[in-house]
Amino acid sequence: MSATPGRVVIKLGTSTLTGGTAFLDRERMLETVRAVSALHREGWQVAVVSSGAVAAGREALGGPKLPSDTCYKQMLSSVGQGRLFEIWEDLFSIYKLRIGQLLLTRADLENRERYLNARETLQALFEYDVIPVINENDALSVSDIKIGDNDTLAALIGVMIDAKKVILLTDQDGLYSADPRTDKHARLIRSVPEINSEILALAGGAGSAQGTGGMATKVRAASVATSAGVGFVIASGNNPQQLPALARGEGVGTFFEPSRHPVLQRKSWLSSATISQGRIIVDAGAARALSQKGSSLLPSGIVRVEGDFLRGAIVDIAGADGKELARGIARYGSDDLRLIRGRHSDEIENILGFTHGAVAVHRDDLALRSAHERS
Repeated sequence: MSATPGRVVIKLGTSTLTGGTAFLDRERMLETVRAVSALHREGWQVAVVSSGAVAAGREALGGPKLPSDTCYKQMLSSVGQGRLFEIWEDLFSIYKLRIGQLLLTRADLENRERYLNARETLQALFEYDVIPVINENDALSVSDIKIGDNDTLAALIGVMIDAKKVILLTDQDGLYSADPRTDKHARLIRSVPEINSEILALAGGAGSAQGTGGMATKVRAASVATSAGVGFVIASGNNPQQLPALARGEGVGTFFEPSRHPVLQRKSWLSSATISQGRIIVDAGAARALSQKGSSLLPSGIVRVEGDFLRGAIVDIAGADGKELARGIARYGSDDLRLIRGRHSDEIENILGFTHGAVAVHRDDLALRSAHERS
C-alpha cells in the first residue's frame, strides 16, 4: 500500500485543533506542523485545509456567550481568520516552511473559470515551495454559496490538485462497524474498497459538537475524492505524528481506495463542486442511453423541464421515477428546451430559428451519478 511522494491534502477539524476545548491548542497544532514538516522532507507537496477560524475568533474576544445566529458565527470567523493564519505562520516558520492563505466559497468552485483560477494559484504555490493553508470563507459565505463543510472542501481540493491522498484528522480513529462511543464491540474498518449503501449506513450519526461534519459527511467527502481517483483516509488527530505513515498507506485509520475507473476532473467538478439550477426529466429510453451507453442527452428523450435557467447552466437529469441520473451543462436554456422536448434533433432549427447543436446535454459535459448516490 506504500505510495511514492506526490501531493497530499491534510484536513484539520476544529476538534483536532482545540482538543475538544473552546480555544485553539497551540501544542497540538505544533505537533501537526512537525508532522507536516516530516512529510515535506519526504518530498510530499502538502496542502492544509484548516478549520478553527471561529475558535480563534472566540479566543480573541475572550470567549463571549453569543446567540446562535449565523451572523455571530461569521463575526467570530472574521475576527479569527487572520489570527488563525498568523498562528499557523508562526508555527510553520519554526521549521522554515512558508505558507500562503486561500479562502474559498462554493461560488469559487462552481464557476469553471474561477475553479481553474484557484487551481492555477495552488499550482503556483507548489511551484515556489509554499504550503497552501485553505479554509472556506465563512465570514462571507451564506447558505446558498457555502461549500458546507471542510471535509467536502478537502476532497474537492484533492481532486483539483490531482492529489494522491486526502487525509482527514478528526476525533475518531476512522470508520467503525458501529458507534464506538456506545458499542464496546465496534471494530475499526481499516480498508474500504468501494463506498456503497452499506458503508454509508455505517457512517450515520453526528460527530463532535465543535465541528460541522459528522462521519456521514466524511464518508460522502471520501466518495467525492475516490470517484476521481484520489485516495482518502480518516484518522485520529490525537496522533498527528503518523501523518507520513498515513500518506504512505500505513498507520491507524480507515483507508478508502481510489476508484479503478475514476471520472475525469472536469466531470468530478460537475458532479461535486456545482449547484444545479434546474432539472430535466427524461424517459426510460434516454435514461438507459445515459446510464448504460454513455450517450449524450437528446431533446427527443426529454419529458419535462423544471426551473428557469439559461444556456450553459448546470442542471440535474432525472428519470421518470425522480431518481437523479446525472448532472451536466445545458446546451439550451429552459424555455428553448420546453419547445424542443420530445422532438428530433433535426427539427431544432425549424422550431427555434437557430441551433446550438443536436444535443441538449453533451456527454463530455455530463457526469453520471454513481449507483449508491441514485439509490
